[in-house]
Amino acid sequence: MARSQAKKQRMKLERQGQLNPELLRGDWNGVIPVERTTPTLQEKARRMEQKHKKKWNRMEGLPSDAYKSVAT
Repeated sequence: MARSQAKKQRMKLERQGQLNPELLRGDWNGVIPVERTTPTLQEKARRMEQKHKKKWNRMEGLPSDAYKSVAT
């Protein structure tokens, strides 16, 4: 595979004793950004709780006929 002009320039500067900008770049320290993790118990519970849209007339604490009095 051919080297790019920018890489050739960096190598030339390094041979001349100047700083190579590749050394200043950060690394991931072994972190794989696309690695899949298993969900925690809290995440599973939150997903199950938020699985369906909450209905305004099916809120907890209200009697089952409370929505009728609001609608009329």
